[in-house]
Amino acid sequence: MGVNPFIEAFGGANGGGAVQSLTPQTRLICGAVVFATCSVAPLTGWCGGVLFLGTALAWGVCCGLPRKRLGATLTFALILFLPLLLLALPARWAAGEAVPWRDALRPPLTLCARGIVGIIVTAATLSTFCLTTFAHGVAALPLPRIVASLIVQFAHQTFLLASESRRMVNALRMRGVPSSGVAVQMRVLTALPVCWLTRIATRAGRVGDAMELRGFDGLPCGTSHARPSLRDSLALTLTLLAFGGAIALRWKGAA
Repeated sequence: MGVNPFIEAFGGANGGGAVQSLTPQTRLICGAVVFATCSVAPLTGWCGGVLFLGTALAWGVCCGLPRKRLGATLTFALILFLPLLLLALPARWAAGEAVPWRDALRPPLTLCARGIVGIIVTAATLSTFCLTTFAHGVAALPLPRIVASLIVQFAHQTFLLASESRRMVNALRMRGVPSSGVAVQMRVLTALPVCWLTRIATRAGRVGDAMELRGFDGLPCGTSHARPSLRDSLALTLTLLAFGGAIALRWKGAA
């Protein structure tokens, strides 16, 4: 297997779990269904909580998400979503003492939990792909070609952004910016967005020109897609059952 750009963005090795043996399109569908299950499962009772955490944990283990990637993804998700807990403060102040802290914290905590788990499920799914297999999986889905091409290009450009950012960080480290004074660091910090956007725009233009000259839209051409096997059918059945259970619990709670 070639170099995995999704893993390279955070460091680590390719995912090597049981999901790796599924066809690319089945991995994408199952990952989307697991994500939907974690988004729909109610968190007001223990049944929904067990389904929520159990589905995400089982999917992460089956994908073989590397520990280094898991740690980086979890850190990113916590930084992104934990500030939402501050929303409980204005809700508490607006309602006064009539609303206990538990009720004020419940909505932001639910949003944080779903967001963190959603990012981890997405990272686990992508850890089973390299860019080539991802393109084959998207091309095998029943999507319009323009939509599939946009998805593949989005994944490719995301990798380019991460790769370019990593190069700039390494260059700054070699020039001793982290150990410089505060004034130097502030000047570099203010100039960094301009340099970063300029490099990204230049590289994206070159890639676009090369693709236009070759008539290439990012999708594999002239290749047969892998046919789903019994293992793929079993994986789809299990994930759909989990999603059906989440829908049933949500419906029961709303009734």
